[in-house]
Amino acid sequence: MQNNLKQLEKMLAPMKMVFSNCIRRTLVTTAKAAPTAKQMTCREALNSAMDDEMERDSRVFLMGEEVAQYDGAYKVSRGLWKKYGDKRVIDTPITEMGFSGVAIGAAMAGLRPILEFMTFNFSMQAIDQASLRCCTLSTIRAIHLQTGRTKCNNVTTPVYAEYPRNIPIGKLNNKPQIVDPFITNCLDELNDMLKDGNQKHAPALNRKDKVEAARMIVIRRRKMKKHKLRKLRRKMKFEWAKVRQRREMRKEKAFQATLITQIKEAEVFNASKFVEEKLQKANETPLQRYWKGRRLPAFIIKEKFGLK
Repeated sequence: MQNNLKQLEKMLAPMKMVFSNCIRRTLVTTAKAAPTAKQMTCREALNSAMDDEMERDSRVFLMGEEVAQYDGAYKVSRGLWKKYGDKRVIDTPITEMGFSGVAIGAAMAGLRPILEFMTFNFSMQAIDQASLRCCTLSTIRAIHLQTGRTKCNNVTTPVYAEYPRNIPIGKLNNKPQIVDPFITNCLDELNDMLKDGNQKHAPALNRKDKVEAARMIVIRRRKMKKHKLRKLRRKMKFEWAKVRQRREMRKEKAFQATLITQIKEAEVFNASKFVEEKLQKANETPLQRYWKGRRLPAFIIKEKFGLK
């Protein structure tokens, strides 16, 4: 038995397969290596395996929702944040599509990310990032837009996706869904559409479709006209506000100029000289108090004398 195990280890060595310490202990049958069998829960086994790999390889890191200080939704990452810090155990926002794309990019760059969903129901948010089929992400297609053209590069990224495949027992509202059939059907439809894309042609239009299209165009033009009128009203309202502001500024400046002129005249005013000028003018110029047998009004006489 021991010889067979040694031969098996020699065969598996070139393949560089990663085994956790708990799995290695199950392969050994000697009393020295495994004196007692250790029982552990699924979360403890996952935690131990992640701890071993993060300690062995500095490229391995864990990311997910509440995996750091909170130790994960199911306490799978308990103690890892305190041991490895924020750079190796990363809390992500509640956006599965976002941090799934980050994990895929990190794997393409040579890192080894471990991604944890709170529940696999949320993986539907990240279905655009990779092809979840047969539990593996075999091929990820990165699309680069360059000079108006679409260029596709096929990058093989080794990723393993583990999710429930059995019928859940217990509280069904707290169990994750089984997503194999839905994802497989979606991917099959997408593959068929892409393969048959060159053979698709637009259907012929009949008179009813043309009438409906013309009606939609008329409705669209009316909406655009109303939208432009609203924009014009807002713009003109702003323009008229600026015109009123300029008008008020001109009135204010004219009033200030009048006040300044009056103040300057008051500074050089001499009362005695003013009285002498008025008396001299009254004595030199005879004022007509009557016109065609009628006495002139008092305000005209005062105006002639320079009185107010």
